[in-house]
Amino acid sequence: MPDLAPGFETDRRIGGPAVLHFTPSEWRSIIEDPDFLRDRDNDYRAPRRWLGVAVKIVPDHRFG
Repeated sequence: MPDLAPGFETDRRIGGPAVLHFTPSEWRSIIEDPDFLRDRDNDYRAPRRWLGVAVKIVPDHRFG
C-alpha cells in the first residue's frame, strides 16, 4: 500500500463512526493498488470505503 501523509489520522468522535480523510492524490494511489478491489470492504464509489471505514476526500489535511 502507498505511504500516507504524516498528518494522516482518522476523524474519531465519541459515539460516532470513524472517517478516514484523504487528499485526491492519496486516494488515487490507494485505489490504483491492484489489491484494492479484491477486498469486499473497499469501494472507490460513493460512499467510499477502505477496509470497511468511510472515506472523505479533502483538498488537504487542514480540512476536516
